[in-house]
Amino acid sequence: MTSTRHRVVAILCSLTLLAGCVGDGLWKGPDNGPIPRGTELLFSPAPHAFRRATAPEPVRRGERSERFELRNGDCGGSDCGNPRYRAELRNVSDDARIGQDIWYGWSFLNQNVPSFSEDSALRNVFGQWKVSGDARAAIRLIQMGRGAGNWRGCDPTVCRQTNDTASDLVIQLDDMANAKGWGDRQNDGHICRLFSLEQTKGRWMDIVLNTNFGAGPDGYLNVWVNGEQKCAYRGQIVATADPGLKAVPNFRHGIFASYTERWDSTRGAAPKPTMVVYYDEILSGRTRGDVDTRLREMSGLPPKD
Repeated sequence: MTSTRHRVVAILCSLTLLAGCVGDGLWKGPDNGPIPRGTELLFSPAPHAFRRATAPEPVRRGERSERFELRNGDCGGSDCGNPRYRAELRNVSDDARIGQDIWYGWSFLNQNVPSFSEDSALRNVFGQWKVSGDARAAIRLIQMGRGAGNWRGCDPTVCRQTNDTASDLVIQLDDMANAKGWGDRQNDGHICRLFSLEQTKGRWMDIVLNTNFGAGPDGYLNVWVNGEQKCAYRGQIVATADPGLKAVPNFRHGIFASYTERWDSTRGAAPKPTMVVYYDEILSGRTRGDVDTRLREMSGLPPKD
């Protein structure tokens, strides 16, 4: 039976006459247009949401990078009835499996995303892994508001305690936080700070992530930024999926303004800022050498174009 969500998306597609709307909230360009093979635009119908970029725009290696732009009100599908909107690509073929070691590497550049106060934060997500469409993200890179979080007093078995107050891009285990009822003591599942989006504007940040998407206490998550390890978590990561179902963690990247109610309650009808970011060298593999932009560059391996 067709779900209510699918029926709503179908109605929206017909009402908005989006020729590229293919159901399940996915829009494609003509003949899949510039969208990378193996990915689909998720709830991102705006023509400026995604495109390939070449010099003189920022490119980390090779000739091309990926440019995402999110403007005020850029919603599609079920996002339009919820406090969220996005410019985001979803992988439709992923090698990840629950309980199996995998490495991811990519380069990220923030062109103009500002920092936000805690009471107006859009909770922007710049990368996430979900096991299913209905489950919360197992892992996500999310932008917190200034001063948010219990970073000094959180449980050290969950959260990496720090006096850093500037780094607003952090790692969150949202699925675990929701399923286990993690609160202030566990920092609501925000486990590691990565870097400040404001302070790194216009600079490429090379990110490496290694995990096994563990559904039990043998789980782990390691993250490096520009060669420096920023996260070394040990414990469960996926909470709501039965490993016996062979659920596949699915990678999404772009700009996802995941919660806009704070902005609306404090800023009213003031338009949300237009935000632009770039990604390059997005890779997954079985070793760090397969995916680490810096190691690949030093080894003379070709760029991913």
